[in-house]
Amino acid sequence: MIEKYLKYVNDFNTGEIEHLIDMFESVENILKFFHKKDLLQFIDPFDTDVEDYQIEILNYLLNVVNDKKTLEYCVAQLSDVIPKDDGYYIKIGDREDLAQLFFNGGRDTTARDVTKAVLGEDNDMFERWGNTTDDIYRDVVEELNPENIERLKKHMLDILTNWNIEVDDDTPDLFNNYSEDGIFYLTPENVGDVIGDEESFMYLINNDYLDELYSDLSNIHSNAYNSAYETEVYNDVTSELGTFFDMKSAKWEAVPSFKGSEKLTEFYFIKFNPGEVVNSIHKYVAEKNNWGYYDYNLNNVSTWLNMMNTFMENGDESYLDFRMPDYPDSRLVDKYINEFFPDYI
Repeated sequence: MIEKYLKYVNDFNTGEIEHLIDMFESVENILKFFHKKDLLQFIDPFDTDVEDYQIEILNYLLNVVNDKKTLEYCVAQLSDVIPKDDGYYIKIGDREDLAQLFFNGGRDTTARDVTKAVLGEDNDMFERWGNTTDDIYRDVVEELNPENIERLKKHMLDILTNWNIEVDDDTPDLFNNYSEDGIFYLTPENVGDVIGDEESFMYLINNDYLDELYSDLSNIHSNAYNSAYETEVYNDVTSELGTFFDMKSAKWEAVPSFKGSEKLTEFYFIKFNPGEVVNSIHKYVAEKNNWGYYDYNLNNVSTWLNMMNTFMENGDESYLDFRMPDYPDSRLVDKYINEFFPDYI
C-alpha cells in the first residue's frame, strides 16, 4: 500500500495532479491525505513542476502544519533577509531602497520622496531657509550656554582690544556707567555685562564695532535652524521604519558580495523586529492562497521588500507615512546653535 501512496507523491511532484484532484477533489485534500500518511516530507513546494500550486502547498505546510523546515526554505527565497544568531536582518545596498515602504501620494512632496532624499543623503531636496532670524540677540545670544558665552567674551575682547568709544546721548546707559572721563573701554570686567544687555551688545553690532559678528551669528542660526529641521524629518523617517525594524541596530558592514567572493562590499543591515519576517511569510502565503498565479510564488517575489510592497499595493498592509513638520523644534535649534558656535566664533 505504501508504494501506491508513494506513486501519488511522485505524480504530485511531477505535476501530474489532475487524476489526484479527481480522487481527492482539491489540492488541500491531497495535502491532508499526505499529512495523514506522513508523506509531506517528500513534497518540495519550490520544485518547478508544482509551481502552479506553490502558494497553496506553502499555506498548508506553514499555516496548518506549522513546519519549521519549510519556513527556513521560505526565508532562504528572500535574498534581502539574512539570518544571524540574534534574529533576522534586512541587507540592502542602498538605504534609500527602504523608501518604497512609504506612501507616495497625497501631496506635492510625498513621504516616499522625502524618505528617499533623507536616506540617500540628498539634502538638496530640502529648500533651505535663508533668513531664519530677524533678531540675533533673542534667537542666538540669549540661547548660548556658559561655555559659549565665555567664547563670545574672548572674541569681543580680541577684536576690540584698546578700542575706545566716546560716550554721548546716543550710547547705551551701560557704557556711561563704565566710562572713564567720557570714554568707554571694553574690558574683561564689563564684557559680560555688555553681552547681557541687549542695547549695549546691539550698539556694538549696529555701529560696526563688531562688523563680522552679525554675519557669523546669522549663519549660526541659519545652519542650526535648517539642521534641526532635517534632523526632525530624519527622526520621523526612522520612527516609521521602527514599525518593521530595530533602527538602533542599523549599520553598514563590509561583507562578501556573494558566497565565496573575496571582494568586500558595503551593505546596510537592520535587524527585523521579533516575529516580523515569520509573520510576513505566513501572512503572504495565506493572502495569496488559491490565486493560482505563479507570479506570486515566493521565489518570484525574491525579497522581503517586494513581498511587503505587494501587501501595501493591495491594501493588506498600510504604507508608512508621516506629516512634514512646518518648523523645527526650537529646543533642537538651540542645541545646534551651541554645537555650531565654536565653528564660527
